[in-house]
Amino acid sequence: ETINRAADALQKSQNGGDIPDIDLFVRNIGAARAFNGGINIGGGGEWWTPDLINWLESQGAFNHPYWMCKGSWSYADNKTITDTGCGNICLAGAVVEVMGTGGAITIRVTTPTTTSGGGVASAQFIYINHGDGYSPGWRRDFNTINKPTSEDVGALSVNGGQLNGPLGIGTDNALGGNSIVFGDNDTGFKWHSDGVLGIYANNALVGYIDNSGLHMSVDVLTNGGIRAGDGKRLSLTSNNNSTMTATFNLWGDGGNRPTVIELGDDQGWHLYSQRNTDGSISFRVNGQMEPNSYSNFDSRYVQDIRLGSLQYGQVWNGPGFSDTSGYVITGIINGNSDELVDEAHRRPIQKLIGNQWYNVVSI
Repeated sequence: ETINRAADALQKSQNGGDIPDIDLFVRNIGAARAFNGGINIGGGGEWWTPDLINWLESQGAFNHPYWMCKGSWSYADNKTITDTGCGNICLAGAVVEVMGTGGAITIRVTTPTTTSGGGVASAQFIYINHGDGYSPGWRRDFNTINKPTSEDVGALSVNGGQLNGPLGIGTDNALGGNSIVFGDNDTGFKWHSDGVLGIYANNALVGYIDNSGLHMSVDVLTNGGIRAGDGKRLSLTSNNNSTMTATFNLWGDGGNRPTVIELGDDQGWHLYSQRNTDGSISFRVNGQMEPNSYSNFDSRYVQDIRLGSLQYGQVWNGPGFSDTSGYVITGIINGNSDELVDEAHRRPIQKLIGNQWYNVVSI
């Protein structure tokens, strides 16, 4: 009996090389199975995941709690898996690890630093299948070589992109829609419609911007000036050294004063221009008007009136004077005191406008 047992015993000198069924032996002792360090996995071409599982099953990979192999370093002799949904797996030089048996398995594939067939290099793919009802599928782990993109993690790239939903900077967003808020949750900008951007402060619409300009529904305060125009500009400025605040205001009362443009200060109005109900315009000043130069006035109003040079006209046996515009009779002479006038005197009535004397005219 001892001799028979000795005949079937393992030889120490064989270092396990005389084990009839290595696979069964490893399984029986619960050891990990390092199947092959350089095996051709399926030959060239493409595989889907079921093809890989069938090949692993044919190699006994699912008979052990842990089984691994490494694909040979030959692109032509190893398949590329193309249906993972997270990148192609080129099996040349890849380490394939299988964990689990039966209907609950995990497969981990680590790819080398170079690859072919559109495969992802320096990556680790994991396939988990605990049954068709438990969402079997692949995932790919990110690492220092394969860093996630902004799309992979649902982030916005620093190079720009589309942000779907409201954005809050330093706070939640309470404006909703396509909006950006700053500091507090209801102050910022919100898209209203095509080309219209609303401006909000504490959830109140204070203005908006469209292609015709900036529209504000509240006061606009500035420490600088307001300048309008392109090239030559109209400016509204303050030197900030006045004792009072000035107001330039447009108003109307809906009655006799429909449109009034008024300038005033804290104590009242200075001047205004008014469109009247008949369409005419009135301009008034609440005080004295003092021109810097009177020359313009001097050329328009009468400064003085005089009688011009004397003219004589013979009446007795002479033509006398006809009715001449602007002249008045200033004298009648009857030298011999008879019933007949001898001569008449006349002078023109003259007015001074500017530096020029003019004869007046008759109606």
